[in-house]
Parts: sequence; structure tokens; C-alpha cells
Amino acid sequence: MRIAICDDDAMDANKIRFALMDIEKNAEIDIFVSGVIFLESIKSGRRYDLVFMDIYLGDENGLGIVREMQKLAPDTQVIFSTVSTDHAVEAFGVNAIGYLVKPYSEADIVKAFARAVVRRESVNDNVLIRSGNEIKLFRNSDVVTIESDRHYTNITVRDGTVSRFHTGFSEILPLFTGFIEINRGVAVNMSCIEMIKASSVTMCGGKSYNIARGKKEDVIARYTEFVLKQE
Repeated sequence: MRIAICDDDAMDANKIRFALMDIEKNAEIDIFVSGVIFLESIKSGRRYDLVFMDIYLGDENGLGIVREMQKLAPDTQVIFSTVSTDHAVEAFGVNAIGYLVKPYSEADIVKAFARAVVRRESVNDNVLIRSGNEIKLFRNSDVVTIESDRHYTNITVRDGTVSRFHTGFSEILPLFTGFIEINRGVAVNMSCIEMIKASSVTMCGGKSYNIARGKKEDVIARYTEFVLKQE
């Protein structure tokens, strides 16, 4: 899980970080002292599952930063932290899932994080793609392949329907989970693999895709690990 903490108070930021490290061992946590720097990270392609945002962030307004973030990364969940409850109504107006009032305890942080996990798991199979004026919702488990086609990306689902987006492969692939890139610009859903034989992968529906030279061992290892986790 990728988590961002935006707080210009190092003590408060580390309090959240240490609490999260105790309960989410594999979390990737980035700390930002400025909302502008945080937004630059989002614009560069970095994505987060959850952000802890201080409303009074130096001379910046955390609510405004979140509104800008949601234009770029609408699926990122938000927990606000602040010294006052004055902005509580506004905070939930941008779909915040939590509101921590300083000084908060480690238990407060854990409770807010638990709500984020429950919310994330309930929508984890849904992937929303925005491309120009087009918005389309996919179920992660329904998608079979994601393929690059020059400046476009093609997404094929189980019934054979192909959706084409004028968005780069490297931008779309990280939105999905459980996929492995078997060749340059070709990623397959490991839950849809029916057989790996020689240097090819056969997917549900019967279509086969070549595995790039040098990738076969990694593909087999990752697929084996994936299968074992399902048992």
C-alpha cells in the first residue's frame, strides 16, 4: 500500500509514519512538507492509495491541495489532520474518510487507517480510467490483457471486447493489480492464465501470447507465487 503524509510538522508526520509502520509492514510511505511538492509527485506519475493531509500546511490549504489531487488521482483516499474541527464539513465534502484532530493518539491513527483499508478492499476490484473526455470503469478481474499500441493502449476483457484509450501503456498498467508484463507492452492478468508452455502464455478464451526472451523464468516464478497465494 502506498501512503503519502503531507505535514510541515516533522513530529506529527513521524507520529503517523511510526503508527502505520507498526500495523502495515509492507507500506511504502512518503512524507511531504509541501502540498506543491506532493502535487508535483502526482503529476510525475506517482500514485498513492491513501494520503494523510494537514489542512493547515504552512501557507497552503490542504483542502485545495486535495481538490487538485483528485483531478489527477481521483481514487486516492484522504484522511485530514488539523488543529481544529472548523473545516470538518468541507473535508467530508471532498469525500475524506477520516478527520484527525491534533493532538491525536496512535489509536486514532489506527482507527482512521482501518476505515481506509475497509473502503479500499470494498472497491479494490474496480478500476476507473480517464482518457480525454472518456471515462470508463473496469473490473480488474474481468480484464484479460493490457497491450500497448503506439500512443494508445488496448484493454481486452473476458468476453473479447476491446477498449482503446489514447493513454500510454505505462500510465494504465499501474492502475491494475495481478498483472505481469510478459513482453514489451503486453501485460496479462495472472488470474486468467490457463497454461504456460514453451515460450507462450495461453489465456482464458484460448488466445496465446509470446513471452519475451529472458522473461520466461521471471514469469513462471511470479505466476507460481501468485497461484500459491490463492490456495
